Amino acid sequence: MIKTFKGLSDTDTMKQTALNKKHKEAGARMTNFGGYEMPLKFSSINKEHKAVREAVGIFDVSHMGTILLKGDSAIDFISRHCTMDIKDSEVNQLKYSHILDHDGGIIDDTIVTKVSEDACFIVPNVGKNEEISEWFKDEGGGEYITDLSDKTVILAIQGPDAEETLQQVTEEDLSEIEFFQSKQIPMNEEVMDKFDSDWPVSDTPIVQRSGYTGEDGFEIALPNKAGVVLWEQLMDLDEPPVRCGLGARDTLRIEFGFLLANNDFDRSRTTIETGWEEQAIEWDHEFVGKEKLEEIKEEDNQMLKGFVMQEKGIPRHGYEIYDGDEKIGEVTSGTRSPSLKKGIALGYVDPGYHEEGTEVQIKIRDDKRKAEVTNPPFV
Repeated sequence: MIKTFKGLSDTDTMKQTALNKKHKEAGARMTNFGGYEMPLKFSSINKEHKAVREAVGIFDVSHMGTILLKGDSAIDFISRHCTMDIKDSEVNQLKYSHILDHDGGIIDDTIVTKVSEDACFIVPNVGKNEEISEWFKDEGGGEYITDLSDKTVILAIQGPDAEETLQQVTEEDLSEIEFFQSKQIPMNEEVMDKFDSDWPVSDTPIVQRSGYTGEDGFEIALPNKAGVVLWEQLMDLDEPPVRCGLGARDTLRIEFGFLLANNDFDRSRTTIETGWEEQAIEWDHEFVGKEKLEEIKEEDNQMLKGFVMQEKGIPRHGYEIYDGDEKIGEVTSGTRSPSLKKGIALGYVDPGYHEEGTEVQIKIRDDKRKAEVTNPPFV
């Protein structure tokens, strides 16, 4: 399960998304995640997980940050500070990228959406928007940055029926949006009436074909008031998407091996070690941390691998991984897979244990239980 962030016992001190009241009215069990009061689940994690795998679910992911970078050299700046080259992106193209420090450590992973030839917006992980903004300012990019995290609703509609569901609230043909592409499109009149003309990203919602579940789906970014209306309209459909919380979001993303900030990486880890080099790095451009990554690539490193339990037990963050009496690594994310009906995990292990099919043991409580190295996705 995801780590909750400790230190805030009074819910009044937590930040809230614009949809907080709607979640409580729907009976959500709320939790503290990254300083935000967010729904952990509405019914059960397994039911919400199944809905996304088989039909359609909806998530409020407005706790994620929204940072606009705009200006004559904004695209050049973001390209120098991302492992992917944004300069060669087409307008409306998405790229999954890592933002590194000068030692190659991962500050955050993010989706970069190029919305025009002089602007893009990124979606940092929860609590990372301020860190990223300060990092960019320290790097000389302060003139380009507008942090819109408190002004933006982001909805994730995920599952095989996502397109059919979202199509009911817009006249635009959603089938024209390809995977990892976006389009600036109007929704219906009620949503657009609440659209904030001062929201500087675009004058219509941004609809991206992307997600964090491994299923087809869309992520929609729009101003708070318009986002609340859109949520209400989707809930009023004859067959509304199933409301989903952070619990199902975690089981879904682990089944596909997607990274979670502060669990699967922090500044002590590099893109090479996460195993996401192929998906997250374009080596033919210059970026902060590149020289360090090139050095690390030549070394034998711990690597983030997937594991499937061969015995009963649910691996959790922080559990130790062994080969006999020798500790060889540690679990970073783990859960019981609702799809496989068995424990699965991600974790870093020493060289010599990276090959798929390698048997290891994960210490669960006082017992070492068999697991097998398995490359994600698990389903």
